[in-house]
Amino acid sequence: YTYITEELPSVVSRYGVGDVKGIFGHSMGGHGALTLAFRDPQSWASVSAFAPISNPTKCPWGEKAFKNYLGSVDAGKEHDATLLLKFHGPFDEYDDILIDQGLADEFL
Repeated sequence: YTYITEELPSVVSRYGVGDVKGIFGHSMGGHGALTLAFRDPQSWASVSAFAPISNPTKCPWGEKAFKNYLGSVDAGKEHDATLLLKFHGPFDEYDDILIDQGLADEFL
């Protein structure tokens, strides 16, 4: 978490890239991009995700992961992009949120 939110931006800023930043990810990285952006929308100018697992508390893979890593599915709710959007959105900081998902994805 802190690698993306603190360490990487600190390194990038040394090269004069600027302060405006967006976040993007694919699959679980897409889920991570959405949850990071939804938990701290002031830090990101844009958020995009390609084939993200967007509602892991409602799929067998996510249920298994949350039980094994956090002890319960309930503990995973604060890490579920759909629930973050439902309970904390809409996010005025984003004009658009781009999510691209294929129709044949097994997690739909």
